[in-house]
Formats: sequence, C-alpha cells, structure tokens
Amino acid sequence: MKPSRKFLSLPIISLQEGQQIGFVKSLVVDAGTKSLAAIIVDPKGFFKDQRIIPYAKVISVGDDAITIDKETHVEKTANLPELLELVKEKLSIIGTKIITESGKTLGTADEFYIDPDSGKITQIEISSGKLNGFLSGKAWMSADYVTTLGHDVIVTQRGSENYLSVADKGLSESFKNLLHSTSHRASETTHAFGNYFKKQKNGNDNLETQEEKPPVIVTELDITPTEDQDPPENPQTKEPLG
Repeated sequence: MKPSRKFLSLPIISLQEGQQIGFVKSLVVDAGTKSLAAIIVDPKGFFKDQRIIPYAKVISVGDDAITIDKETHVEKTANLPELLELVKEKLSIIGTKIITESGKTLGTADEFYIDPDSGKITQIEISSGKLNGFLSGKAWMSADYVTTLGHDVIVTQRGSENYLSVADKGLSESFKNLLHSTSHRASETTHAFGNYFKKQKNGNDNLETQEEKPPVIVTELDITPTEDQDPPENPQTKEPLG
C-alpha cells in the first residue's frame, strides 16, 4: 500500500518514447468506486496545458517514478468528459471530518492509502486534530467501512469505531478509562471464580482423605495366665495368739 503523498511530484515516464513527460500534480478520486480515477500532470512539465492520465493507463507506480506505456495516454481533460466531472468536483479526502452513521465523530482524515496495482483506496489514516471525540492521536480504518466520501464529511458504518487499528496513545482518556475499568472488573470476576473453585477442590480433597483413612481397631488384652506362669499366691490368714 502506498500513501497518497508518495504519488505527488513523482516523475512520469513514457516507456515507448523513453521520455519524462511531467510530474504528478494531484490525484483524482472517484467517490463511487473509492479509487483513483486519474492522475493530473503538472503543466510545468512536458506539456504547456493541464493534462490527465486515466489511472487504467498506468503501468506501474514505483518508489522513484510512475510509468505509462506511451505518451498518447496523456490527454487533455476536455477529451475525457467522464473524468472532467471528477476533476471539477475536486474531491479531497485529506482534511475531511469523519463521522459514523450513528453520529460519532472519529476525527479528521490525515492520509489515505492506495493499492498501486488497482488504484483502490485501502485505508484512511485518522487523527484527532482539533476535534474532541474518540481519538487523541492516530488510527487507521479500512476503506471497507467507508460508506460515503463526501466534500464535507466522510461517513463510516455504524459501529466502525470498534474496528479501528489504534495505538494505545491514540485513544482518548475517557475511552482508555472505560477499557481499564472493564478489564479490571473482568479480572476481579476471574479471580473470584478461581478462588471459589480452589476452595471446592480443597474441600473435595479433604473429604476423600477422610473417607480413605482406615479405621483404628482396638483389641482386648488377653490377661489369662499361661502354663508357664504361676498364679499369684493366696495370702495366708494368721490366727491370733492366745
């Protein structure tokens, strides 16, 4: 994926003629398809008046240049009425406020990313800017959740804020507190359940130990004299004298 700013000022090379025919001045966005419709060529380049290149005619978008097949693919805007209307609209994504269908302000579009092969917009980078809302830093949203690319606002699906790719510092303090509170309560609940089952286990272990402990048998002592033993002598009674 390539950020839109990386397209700007790239030289445009015609492969068939081997010429640099200009530079990228700006990008034309088709709101209906959420993709690039054309590239506007800087008039200070090879041509003296403004020309455009339909994005379908782009061969490759590299780090150092954009290539097209031949010079004739660079045309006057007036010759392409379907693109002329888009050029007149001057739709700009960067700097546009982003809200959800439920009316929640997410922030402002700070950048958008493009698949160089297809020209499709893949995601939008959002910053809080001067807005007070969901974000306090930066986040990224897939273009799949965008329903409308408008001049005043970009509208995203209801609940799309739950699918933002956000760094921790990109969340507002109120949202961070909500996440922390929810996480803390979940931890307490888990701890309580853990203690409960631990007590239950210990109780069952003690019960099993008591049941398995063998009973103590007390036997009566046999005090009957054996043949080797003499019985105790009977005391003799002495008669009184006189």
